[in-house]
Amino acid sequence: MKEIVKVVIPSHKRWDRVATICAVDKAILCVEEAQKVAYEACNPNVEIVCHPNEIKGLAAKRDWIIGHFGSVFMLDDDIESLKRVYTEKGEETEIDPETAYDIIQCTALACKAAGFFGFGFSTSPTPLHFDSLNPIRLTGYLTGCAHGVLKGSKLWYSPDIVCNEDYWISCLNAYHHRGVYKDLRFYWQQRETFVNRGGLAEFRNTEAEEADFKLLQTVFGKDVVSLRKNQKRMKHPFQKHFKTPF
Repeated sequence: MKEIVKVVIPSHKRWDRVATICAVDKAILCVEEAQKVAYEACNPNVEIVCHPNEIKGLAAKRDWIIGHFGSVFMLDDDIESLKRVYTEKGEETEIDPETAYDIIQCTALACKAAGFFGFGFSTSPTPLHFDSLNPIRLTGYLTGCAHGVLKGSKLWYSPDIVCNEDYWISCLNAYHHRGVYKDLRFYWQQRETFVNRGGLAEFRNTEAEEADFKLLQTVFGKDVVSLRKNQKRMKHPFQKHFKTPF
């Protein structure tokens, strides 16, 4: 299938634990120059692209990636597989790496044809949450672990965002383009990341979450970014809710 976007895995200090290369074909690892040798030793036959060492933090890394690659689909390094959400009990849900790559390219093409610049997939793995009459959504949030940006988007990632670059890009995309292209038939299964060594876990803490929350509200408004109401199910007190007026 014709390639519309590069599939890129931003990673940091997890050279021996990159699960995503087994979840999708033709993925490129993006790491800082100082970590190149370690990643090459643990990930043979995987293309590795390096960014300058002075680029620190996931938001800065993502900003470099969209500037370097143009049209790109970014996946976290702890993805186990792409899964079908539209399933009955007992059916196989896991999608093979070659098909997962093709689904990314098809979704990117559909996003481009629809006139949008951001695309992604379902945030829920639960079949009961899937509406078969509305498999595509044109508004909403782009999950950080798996989202795409097309060239010419005018989107960028603030260097002041530490933990919530997904909320930043979702808000900015809504401001510029008034919509996204989300295929809710598929879900990227991710491992627990809040306490996983390396990656964003190196920078994530409650203080950073609070600072991000205040910045998002200042830039985009309290009606767009608010705190979640269900305190019992929250992993930290600054988990957020994203809502657009359209």
